Amino acid sequence: MNDIKEDGRFKSYIGESDLESITLDDSQKTKFLEGETIVCEAHKVIMYPPLSDRKRYLTGVLTVTTFKLSFATAEEPEASNCYQQNLLLGVHDVCLSSIDIIYQSGDRTKKRLHPGHPVSGKIKDIIIICKNMKSLEFSFKLGDKDSGKNIVNALLHHAYPKRHTLLFAYDYKEPYVSNSISKEARFFLNKADWEKELKRTKCHNWRISQVNFNYQTSPLLIETMIVPQSVTDSLITEAIEKFRNRFFPIWVWGTAKGAALVRMADLLPAISDRTEENKLLEHIRKSHPDKKPPHIIDLSLPSPKDISSSFNKFRELCTPDSKRLFKSQDFKFYGLLDSTKWLSYVSTCLSKAVEAADQLTNEESSVVLQEGNGQDLNCVVSSLTQLMLDPFFRTKFGFQSLIQKDWVALGHPFANRLGHILCKEIEQSPIFLLFLDCVWQLIQQYPTAFQISETYLTTLWDSAHISIFETFLFNCHHHRYMAAQGSGNAHPPLALRSVWDWREQFSERDISLFCNPLYDDTFLEPLKPNPGVSNLEIWSQCYFRWLPDLEIRNGGRPQVDLYCRYLVAEILQTQQGNGDTNGKLIKNKEEYLDLIKKVNSLFPFSHNSGYISTDPTDNVLLSGDTLDTQSILNYNNE
Repeated sequence: MNDIKEDGRFKSYIGESDLESITLDDSQKTKFLEGETIVCEAHKVIMYPPLSDRKRYLTGVLTVTTFKLSFATAEEPEASNCYQQNLLLGVHDVCLSSIDIIYQSGDRTKKRLHPGHPVSGKIKDIIIICKNMKSLEFSFKLGDKDSGKNIVNALLHHAYPKRHTLLFAYDYKEPYVSNSISKEARFFLNKADWEKELKRTKCHNWRISQVNFNYQTSPLLIETMIVPQSVTDSLITEAIEKFRNRFFPIWVWGTAKGAALVRMADLLPAISDRTEENKLLEHIRKSHPDKKPPHIIDLSLPSPKDISSSFNKFRELCTPDSKRLFKSQDFKFYGLLDSTKWLSYVSTCLSKAVEAADQLTNEESSVVLQEGNGQDLNCVVSSLTQLMLDPFFRTKFGFQSLIQKDWVALGHPFANRLGHILCKEIEQSPIFLLFLDCVWQLIQQYPTAFQISETYLTTLWDSAHISIFETFLFNCHHHRYMAAQGSGNAHPPLALRSVWDWREQFSERDISLFCNPLYDDTFLEPLKPNPGVSNLEIWSQCYFRWLPDLEIRNGGRPQVDLYCRYLVAEILQTQQGNGDTNGKLIKNKEEYLDLIKKVNSLFPFSHNSGYISTDPTDNVLLSGDTLDTQSILNYNNE
């Protein structure tokens, strides 16, 4: 055994000469789901942790399946219960749908590999960048001659499917029956749910229309829509043709005083006559008790392309592939962060939502959100506005219902924006992440107003890329409906598994961390956040969790969070087993206090305890020359 080399730095649990004798026991081997098949497998693969500069590594078996990329090793450090454990994916597994970029790397160079262009030469090292900023680096120098090439070609083919039916959800054979899913969210896919929402908000002069019954008017919209009471179905049928994606004005929320929140798309580019649009806006004015004209908010900027470009720059800043690059970026971190415009776009969305909330409550005017296709920033700003004004949506059930209503039911094109399908015409853009970041900012400014936690938001972003849950798999409900019906022997009916059924992925221990221990259910006031960039923070847990050198050992915010849970449990004398409702961990007192002492600042997403070197010269955090005033290290240790 060669645990420690002469220079004192951790490299591997065994020497290279012993690799031939590596065997994995059953607990260490890759676990497969029902319907999952192996595409390619490579032995004696080296995995480097982020920022390692190849001084530390693990060796094992790398497998590509129809669902995931999996790395299994017999050298894993002692198991820890200090991190989130997904029941579908192992510690070193990533779903194929989460893979975004693959690089062939050299000593100081890297070449991006493109889907549809298989490689023919030898592949020695690769770097994989995931959509959630996880970075994986593998070396095949000790394996068989073509092992690297075979793995890469398998990924280039299976991680970028050209048809929706090639996603793993269509092959997953595990039976799915969830009788309790209705307790997790209101789905807004039927008339009854929309009627309940209209009644709950007490917004008058609006009615249910089913002009789109059986999707006869627009396959991109749901069958049930709420429109001004004075609008006839014949007028809708006539006007809807003039709007992009046929997304004409639709009610999504309102106040008891008659102010309504309405979403709509722009008119088709070829239409210069705005008569039909003006007719509908007049009907919205008539629906207001005081006949006030609606306040129109233009959401044309930033565009999905702008957001995508910003995120790509931001992700490069958060996924350095070497300590050298990390130090170079860290020296001017805040300047580079500002150049990405990511926080600027977060600020823009929050500002627009503050404007909408002010008009709805203080001015008591209806608000019309208008943008290109009506299904991108409309989703973001509409959802944020409702979170600010309606405490129901700040509960876990309400938040999940809000996403179902404004994102899933009203047709945010998840399949396109999350890049589930490879197509030149598809514009990939992390609109949903932008929304989650905005929500996280609200939680920072109002820490007792939300029942959901930071860990919940981070987990939700990860879950959006797991290709078995229908919630984030389709562009519209009609596509979801058709998939559930099936198309004969070629494509049997798809089992619709909701992501809100969290027990499909996590144990009660992990689900308990989704709730905020400081949540105050008596906090019913509207939120009035400060949306300026200077008042925003960096969502470290989501963006920096894959960088072990940025982690504070045995400290940071998670210790405060866990201790709050402990105090809440003690005060309320909560019985063991109710952790999913009150946010406490399901542990006895001694285990709980011991856990608080052990967790690091990226809990529960830290898997890095076995990688972090004890050699001071090998740790970026202790290198004084990097601690410039612009350094992210200074920010991360505040």
